[in-house]
Amino acid sequence: MAFRGPEPWVPASLLSQRLKAEEKTLDLEFEILSVGFNEGGRYVLQLSAENPLQVGSGAGVQLRVNDGDPFPACSAATDVIEQQDPGQSLTLSRNKFIFTLPKGFCKNNGQHDAQLRVEALRLDGPSGQVTQRVGEAIFPIYPRPDQPRMNLEAKEHEDLYRYHGNLALLRTSADPTARHCGGLAYSVAFHVHRAPRPPAANSPPGAGQPALTSPQDPLDTSQSSETEIGHLSPSNKETIVVTLHGATNLPTCKDGSEPWPYVMVKSTSEEAHSQSTKAVTAVTSEPTRAPIWGDTVKVEIQAEDAGQEDVVLKVMDNKKKEELLSYNIPIKYLRVFHPYHFELVKPTQSGNVSDTTAETKLYATVVRKSSFIPRYIGCSHTALEVFLRGVNEPLANNAHPMVVIVRVVPNYKEFKVSQANRDPGSEGLPITPLPFPIPSVMNFDVPRVSQNGCPQLSKPGGPPEQPLWNQSFLFQGRDGATNFSKDTALVLEYYPSTSMRGSQPWTLSRPLGISVLPLKSHLYRKMLMGKGLDGLRVEQLPITDTNLKTINGEAPTVNLSFQLLSSERPEGFLTPNNSKALPTLDPKILDEKLGAICESWSEATANSSVDSSTSTSPGAEEELPRPETSRDKETDTYRRAMQKMAEDILSLREQASILERENQVLRSHLAQQKTDEEQDRASEAQNAASMKQKLLMSELDTKRLRDKVQHLQNELIRKNDREKELLLLCEAQQPQAVQLKLYQDKLQKTKALEETVRHQEKVIEKMEQVLEDRLRDRKEPPPPNRLQGKPNVAFPVLSASGLPLGSAGENLPTDMYSVLLAENARLRAELEKNRHQSAPIILQQQALPDFLSSNSDKFNLLAKLERAQSRILSLENQLEDSARRWGREKQDLATRLQEQEHGFRRPSNSIIIEQPNASTHSTDPRQPSKLEPLPPGSDMKLSEPLDPRRQTSDPQQI
Repeated sequence: MAFRGPEPWVPASLLSQRLKAEEKTLDLEFEILSVGFNEGGRYVLQLSAENPLQVGSGAGVQLRVNDGDPFPACSAATDVIEQQDPGQSLTLSRNKFIFTLPKGFCKNNGQHDAQLRVEALRLDGPSGQVTQRVGEAIFPIYPRPDQPRMNLEAKEHEDLYRYHGNLALLRTSADPTARHCGGLAYSVAFHVHRAPRPPAANSPPGAGQPALTSPQDPLDTSQSSETEIGHLSPSNKETIVVTLHGATNLPTCKDGSEPWPYVMVKSTSEEAHSQSTKAVTAVTSEPTRAPIWGDTVKVEIQAEDAGQEDVVLKVMDNKKKEELLSYNIPIKYLRVFHPYHFELVKPTQSGNVSDTTAETKLYATVVRKSSFIPRYIGCSHTALEVFLRGVNEPLANNAHPMVVIVRVVPNYKEFKVSQANRDPGSEGLPITPLPFPIPSVMNFDVPRVSQNGCPQLSKPGGPPEQPLWNQSFLFQGRDGATNFSKDTALVLEYYPSTSMRGSQPWTLSRPLGISVLPLKSHLYRKMLMGKGLDGLRVEQLPITDTNLKTINGEAPTVNLSFQLLSSERPEGFLTPNNSKALPTLDPKILDEKLGAICESWSEATANSSVDSSTSTSPGAEEELPRPETSRDKETDTYRRAMQKMAEDILSLREQASILERENQVLRSHLAQQKTDEEQDRASEAQNAASMKQKLLMSELDTKRLRDKVQHLQNELIRKNDREKELLLLCEAQQPQAVQLKLYQDKLQKTKALEETVRHQEKVIEKMEQVLEDRLRDRKEPPPPNRLQGKPNVAFPVLSASGLPLGSAGENLPTDMYSVLLAENARLRAELEKNRHQSAPIILQQQALPDFLSSNSDKFNLLAKLERAQSRILSLENQLEDSARRWGREKQDLATRLQEQEHGFRRPSNSIIIEQPNASTHSTDPRQPSKLEPLPPGSDMKLSEPLDPRRQTSDPQQI
């Protein structure tokens, strides 16, 4: 069958760079599983390892046929094939060829093309001496031009590739009407050379066993045979071995086409990280919804991750590369070394209405393997290993490969009753339905001791004429496999592999035969008496209840071996080589009810009679009845009692030693557990102290941060209050700013008035000076050159008192001068009084300090401000009134002075009449009037002389 795997093809140039095959000695194992020709006759197949591009390439090639010794040859032939029924598949006895290719035979440089040539030769003539080459087939060894891809990371014990397929024997004749002469099915493996090991009792598993596979074995390049895998997983790891049998009612692809299904097995961690896996089955030869695989794959995980990991089974389509189904099985639910035969059920939804209620079923056997075999309380041994080799003689009437169901039943009689009652658990392979999603953990529950045992399924054994399995089975002590008693038996049921193909492929038909080996106590003792391994070899265990016959017309027999395992980590398991060193058990008679079994051993005993050698082989022992006396009976009774006592003593000693070993193991486990607990407590205490310290530090940090947050909150509140106060002050200062502007304008006016007053003072001083000059002129005599009778038009002459004189030099009236002098004195006094007063204080609103920010202080300051403003207003009003009155008086005085300068004389009574206008507060016309005090800040200087040029303009400014 051609391989169409899910992985892409790897170029051969890349293979040579990574593999470096030219530096290694390689083995090619080529096994012919079956062959068929289109025409009847006698044929021979000749196999040759060659390199057609190199001359003499066969030098250095070693060849082994079946399990024989190697010899230098590059070509070999099979035995003669008698093809009587054209198209029928036939098997060969000389069918396995191992070619050891020397270094440099396999290269990838364009000058080497290693291949295996298979030639079909037809034997003609009565003696078969005339040969005719009728067909040939070419198998490329290296480099590989097609699938399956090589395992570039293969280790020394792994294969570069291993798979099964078919080769067509093409015609070699030039006749165009000639057709293919036939075809063959083969199994091939390519790996680094492994030297054959001699048989030894303690050889490791799979040491000298040939790699035999069946057509249903996996095509994955990373897989090895079961004997190479072994029963134990690597240290600190667990191995999940999954055998994919087949499926029914698979869903179609998204486009509705039939799928090319294959199964990919991963762990959840590999699935989460999108890692590629090598646990891949073969692809079916044609699109189908009911595939048959029969491939075994494995997945390794870390032992400590078994509680969290799931094994994921994905059914993929090879053509569309799409996922059809997916199943997740928790690994923690699987019991170690127990074979689960699952029917994984999932409802499917297809495009057809009639298929909406159909269920997809995937059939698989899942075994969880650990790095050690668990020991159970009450079991002296950990497990019983059974190695099934094959049928001893060629069969005459078997047409198909066979599969074997092996089980150890605690009570064979009850098992036969269950089979007679058609109990499903006792017929064929019991299937455990597992719906998805998984409803309960009880679906994985396994009883302690099952009446029907724990059946295990072998791989198909071929060829049909003489099936060969070379497969090991492991039965745990928990299942009662190590309890040898009168009812315990090893049962082997043989079925044709074709019964596993059909609409219900896992309901096996009636068995072809059955083999039963009673596991009695004396068999147990014989096993312990042997040297080396605690096991026995049964060379001819008969197949009963069968129609199978050998070519000699006798009932067929099988060859098997078994041993007891007492260690949790056995040093070695049974192989085809080391099983030959076991003591041989030759069962002679097996009655219908599994009666006593007569055994043949090489040692003779002194109590054997002379007649015992007539029915047994030389050196064998068989007890025959003889006449006994009373003394002999008594002696035999004592002998049996002593023998029983000895057996009991030995059994008790063995049990005591076993219990002592178990106690030592338990004590060591307990001590280790106590040590671990103390370490755990110490680490927990240290962690608790560290956590407390961290908690304390975190609490201190939290408290500090809380205080800081509180302080910041208080600061924020104070800032908010200050902001509110400032906003209120701004709102209150807006009208005050308007008032302040008004006051400043008035102050400017006041300053202007003060300036005017200063100018008026100067005018007054000038006027006083003029008056004094006039008075001096009056006192002095007129000049002689002055014309008589000419009036003086400049200014009137003042008298000594400061009053102006008349034009004729006469004195003015005394009352007028007195009034002027009094008024002048009063004005000077008022000016002097105002000069000594302080300047006005202008109050401005300033920013209040924080300690005066209370409401009462604010109101007091506002009240003082209002009083100051009212005082300023009153003083301004007084200043305006005084300035206005003073201006009138000044204007009046200026007028009078001008009149006197121009010689106008005012009657004296005029002054007396106008005198009351000068002061409203005086009733006496001669009493001078008093001005109201000027407002503070008026800085007037009345002592300055009066400017005569401005005496007319200044009163207008007022």
